[in-house]
Amino acid sequence: MVPISISEQTFLFDAKELLSENVAKAAKINKKTTKLTIKRKAFPLIPAYSMTTHKSQGQTLGKIIVDLVMPPGPLEVASVYVPLSRVKRLDDLLFIRPFEFATLQVKPSTPQIAELKRLDKIAQNTRKRFQFIV
Repeated sequence: MVPISISEQTFLFDAKELLSENVAKAAKINKKTTKLTIKRKAFPLIPAYSMTTHKSQGQTLGKIIVDLVMPPGPLEVASVYVPLSRVKRLDDLLFIRPFEFATLQVKPSTPQIAELKRLDKIAQNTRKRFQFIV
């Protein structure tokens, strides 16, 4: 748990612009000030937003908070790699909670393995065919 302390700010506000012309003149005649000292206290909140992994693809983001605790079901490589690669520095990446190391060890799917085998076969045939060309 991170404690958030209340922030306090004091500033001067001139209410003359909000007053009608007659009231402003009366205040001036009676030597009353139209300037108010305002003190406010609030939690220092910063607007934020969230986005899906798919939405963040192709973007470079400033600072991000990532949750790598994946829901049950098949895991795609993109759902792990994409959020981890959106920032330029490791210091700009924060994990919201601990996660299993196995999450980072995503195995290729059956279609991906089939495609890798197909490409490997093409590469072997190309090497055999052009083995004498340097």
